[in-house]
Amino acid sequence: MTKVLKLSLIGPLVITQDDLPLDDLTTAKAQALLCYLAVAARPFSRQALAGLLWGDLPEADARRNLRGVLMKLRQNLAPYLHITHQSLAFNRDSAYTLDVEDFYALTARRPDAASKIDHLRQALVLYRGDFLEDFHLRHAPAFEEWVMQQREDMRKRMLDALKTLTAVSLQTAAYDEGITTARHYLALEPSDEAAHRQLMTLLALSGQRSAALNQFDQCRAALQDELGIEPAEETAVLRDQIRANTLPLPTRPALHAPVFVQVPPPAVNLPPSATFIAGPPITQPARFFGREREIKRLFHLLRHIPMQNAAIIGPRRAGKTSLLHYLKTITTAVPAQLRPHQTQDWLPNPHEFRWVFVDFQDTRLGDPQTLMQHLLAHMDLPVPDRCDLDTFLDIVSDELRTPTVILLDEIGVALERYPQLDDAFWESLRSLATNQVGGRLAYVLSAAETPDKLANQSGHGSPFFNIFGYVANLGPLKDEEARALIASSPIPFAEADVAWILAESGGWPMLLQILCRERLLALTDGETGDEWRADALYQIAPFRHEHADGRSPQSGT
Repeated sequence: MTKVLKLSLIGPLVITQDDLPLDDLTTAKAQALLCYLAVAARPFSRQALAGLLWGDLPEADARRNLRGVLMKLRQNLAPYLHITHQSLAFNRDSAYTLDVEDFYALTARRPDAASKIDHLRQALVLYRGDFLEDFHLRHAPAFEEWVMQQREDMRKRMLDALKTLTAVSLQTAAYDEGITTARHYLALEPSDEAAHRQLMTLLALSGQRSAALNQFDQCRAALQDELGIEPAEETAVLRDQIRANTLPLPTRPALHAPVFVQVPPPAVNLPPSATFIAGPPITQPARFFGREREIKRLFHLLRHIPMQNAAIIGPRRAGKTSLLHYLKTITTAVPAQLRPHQTQDWLPNPHEFRWVFVDFQDTRLGDPQTLMQHLLAHMDLPVPDRCDLDTFLDIVSDELRTPTVILLDEIGVALERYPQLDDAFWESLRSLATNQVGGRLAYVLSAAETPDKLANQSGHGSPFFNIFGYVANLGPLKDEEARALIASSPIPFAEADVAWILAESGGWPMLLQILCRERLLALTDGETGDEWRADALYQIAPFRHEHADGRSPQSGT
């Protein structure tokens, strides 16, 4: 089987074959020549390349050094190069991936705004740092100048992408994403005052007023350090609006405008920040507590090739969907948006992973073609207008190059409601993970029962349901995990209230969230008695039957 050469040049240089480091390519000149040929994408004369890498030497010596490097490249990478007596070029018909090539394609101008935004998000993942970061050649000024040109061009593209995504996030109320992209932009351009204003606005609208005001101080410090000036009046006015809780809502501009937008009236009150979340899945990693053992096991299964499949089972509202979201987001979350000391270094090179979330309660995904197109789109693979099973298998088998995890939420719903997802469909998914993509694809599903039991109950005989070698059975949180959740309250609870919440919840996440929410609301409203407990018991009553141990023998107020 043909080996795949992977060249990652945006950020620190990484060269692998079939995901294994190419250790034989030991000299910087050999690495530089390979990178130059791959990025330039055209033939070069031997004379030109010798001058590029050994411009300080006489031509004869430079040509001799080039021959030595070519010998090393020919030994290890012959299929990827076109080498003649006169010229050299990278073989673009070979089996390779090049992040620079993908990055330029993703940041190219597109008339379709929605497609453009999706492509820019993908470009962010590829940008691990400056082009060939920390890579230098001695006595090769022509090569160094070329690197600087590439670096500046990619950096400009990245900044434009971050501007666009930040502006769109503000207009679509995707505040968390906007905060992330704005901070990323400011890490590259700390003295851009418009970007500081944009981040202040996003923080304020997401309920983080103190952080927004602190951002003004950071803006002032950056402007003083780099430019020796004070913030503009516009920035000071924005600070005053945030302080007075009179920040205007943003209008909706065209999605293609790569600029930081202005924020006109009317004024609105800032939305509160939710501390305890009961009902919807938890999608913010900082709000997810517990399951440390299960998380450790799950990521261990995904750290190495071949990746292994897993099932997350448990009763309703045990936190299965929230755990899937946590797996998807924790490794690439911005540290500033996490709790202190929250672990996120679960995976090597986490930005290289693709995570595809499938919510089977979305009835649109019960249609096989729609589901397959959804999978292809989120794998960053070509999406045909019409997609049958054979086409889907061919695309994934031929194109998948990166570790990919497909998260199948509430698969029991799919088996119960969507007979069109038949055994042939499930068998095809199995074949991808076991035979066709070199172990780079894995499934993590959530359900009320183990996959084999679900298959038996629904009459499915596909071997897909027998490939889940690890099952995480979600029960109540451990005492220390439940206490950590309770301790996240912005207003501390008395120990008596903590003990009562632990007893009444039985450690079940949903019940914990409701009880903590009710206690926090009572404290926020200045209530001093225990009346809140009766309200809290009323709120959790509909869910007690789902958790047999969620009721203590001493239930009461």
